Amino acid sequence: MSDAEKTQALEIDIKDLKVAFGDFYALNGVSFFAYKKEFLGIIGASGAGKTTVLRVLTGQVGPTSGQAFVGGFDVTKKSDLISLLVGYVPQLEHLSLYYDFTALQNAEFFGRCFGLRPKEIEKRARNILTILGFDEELMTKAVKRLSGGERKRVSICLGMIHDPPVLLLDEPTTGLDAHLRHETLNYLKELNYELGTTMVIISHDLEIVDYCTRVCLLEDGLISQFGTPEELISTLPGKGESLRIVLPKITTGIMNQVMSLPGVEYVAAAGRNAVKLFIDDPDKQILPIIKMLNQRGIPFEEISLVESDFFDYFQVKPWKDNGGGESTP
Repeated sequence: MSDAEKTQALEIDIKDLKVAFGDFYALNGVSFFAYKKEFLGIIGASGAGKTTVLRVLTGQVGPTSGQAFVGGFDVTKKSDLISLLVGYVPQLEHLSLYYDFTALQNAEFFGRCFGLRPKEIEKRARNILTILGFDEELMTKAVKRLSGGERKRVSICLGMIHDPPVLLLDEPTTGLDAHLRHETLNYLKELNYELGTTMVIISHDLEIVDYCTRVCLLEDGLISQFGTPEELISTLPGKGESLRIVLPKITTGIMNQVMSLPGVEYVAAAGRNAVKLFIDDPDKQILPIIKMLNQRGIPFEEISLVESDFFDYFQVKPWKDNGGGESTP
């Protein structure tokens, strides 16, 4: 893809964005992007700057400096277009739902706010809700009688009722149990695939990474890491593979010995009494590691070559020398 084609394909493009509130910079020069139809995860703890990014992308806050583009339009110069370009799903669904209305009635109300005709609203709402797993009974049931996961899906439908190219979701899995969290993310992935909507999820939860095509990690108003999950994981020693060792028990002394094994750059927890070793050419290091463990009198129950995942990356990346850096389109 040429540079011109890449620029044209960008759905979101944030360039050296700074947002200050008095002397405090909530964002201090962040740059990231997402191509059309991508699934972007913006992850960070409380105070990292996630909400400020969302407020900029929805036109609620203007940049102190830098630029923010959605669908090729500068959000500071085309603020009147933002509501058409961006759909928004709040963290708390009661902020966007009328509980006495059915899912279809909610869709009709919000669709009319965008000047859509009733038949067009119903057709689109039924299509979206069907993808979200709703049948006729659920579509025509009062929202107050729906489960938490079903209400979340109605809220997602309302965010997409005007067919925006970008859907922003603020902590969409908050308040849901593990099963419903993954169910909601799977439905979002299906919408992303079926309708081609660029998804942007603001979250503190690492489990969303499994669904993302690109990840942006925010820390104290700065981007600590940005790229595809595969790109970031591949920067670890082993380039996506590691050695998993199961020990009879884990003590501080044993961990210190394991961490001091020649060639081992990082060690991460990998379950009860198990650790992952990050080392170059891990497939060739199994036998040498076994020999060194035996020489040092460190008992172990199992050693195996396994894939590294993003949780491993997140555990060790604060101690990495260079970080993941920022990719550019």
